[in-house]
Amino acid sequence: MQSHGFANADNPKLIVDQPRDKGAASDTLGDPAGVRANVYLANDQSATVGAVDYHGEKARTAENQGLFKTGLALENVSLWTYDASASMWQTIGRTQTDSEGDYDLPMTGFTAPNGQPVYAMLEADGSCAAHYDYLFPKGTKVVVTDIDGTLTTSDGEMIMQLVDGSYTPAMMMAANTMVQTWAKKGYAVIYLTARPHLFRAETRSWLDQESFPNGAVITANTGSEAAAYKTVWMKRIINDFGWTVAAAYGNAETDIAAYAAAGVPTDLTFIVGPYGGESGTVAIANNDFTAHIASFIDAQPDIVK
Repeated sequence: MQSHGFANADNPKLIVDQPRDKGAASDTLGDPAGVRANVYLANDQSATVGAVDYHGEKARTAENQGLFKTGLALENVSLWTYDASASMWQTIGRTQTDSEGDYDLPMTGFTAPNGQPVYAMLEADGSCAAHYDYLFPKGTKVVVTDIDGTLTTSDGEMIMQLVDGSYTPAMMMAANTMVQTWAKKGYAVIYLTARPHLFRAETRSWLDQESFPNGAVITANTGSEAAAYKTVWMKRIINDFGWTVAAAYGNAETDIAAYAAAGVPTDLTFIVGPYGGESGTVAIANNDFTAHIASFIDAQPDIVK
């Protein structure tokens, strides 16, 4: 990297006082021959043709203060990815965070292969967060899943993690095996959560820790109402990108409403918990995906890549 050590003299103390990393990095989804959308795109804006915008934030908080963050202002950030064909690291661009700790690199001209991380390095201390690009052609079959109360045992698990940085949210029975089974069959995975962008660091960390397969993580803009926000993204996925939803998972009435509004068939809408079976959806029995894997997912065709 071009620099080492903090550019802003106020930040070393901030790091000591607030050691928990809240760094966030965007994902970009779309059609390689059509429109695409960054997860930070406003709900009332349309997906567009154009270069991938690598947007993120460098921030910290205290170990027990996950609901809050303090941006690392005026620090150098550089983007890196590994070029396997050349067996070397490749630098993509470099910028500096603004007064809130945000950064943007919108015109690098680089699009990463699907699922290959682009690391946003804080040059001050080498900490990083990973950007991902997921550009699939029209007709690609995808699986969409909520996280809280669907992959975790309840919405309260996230709250426990936020107030205790060392806490690992409890996982719904066989949730990672369920998503892994889809991924092994060749289906692209999309995690669509009502969690705000503030919790991207915790979300990525938990998915990786629990061995969930790589996939786009779509988090919410501040103030987004869950059903409306999820409907916007489901319509982007289906109408704008032209992808086909092979299955959609959730636990809440907002999930049911969003999937229905976007046109996902109810027999492909799988709901965990007390709303399972509501409005014609398919219930996941006993808060356990094991039987569903055997009865439904295993019977789905493999995708030839």
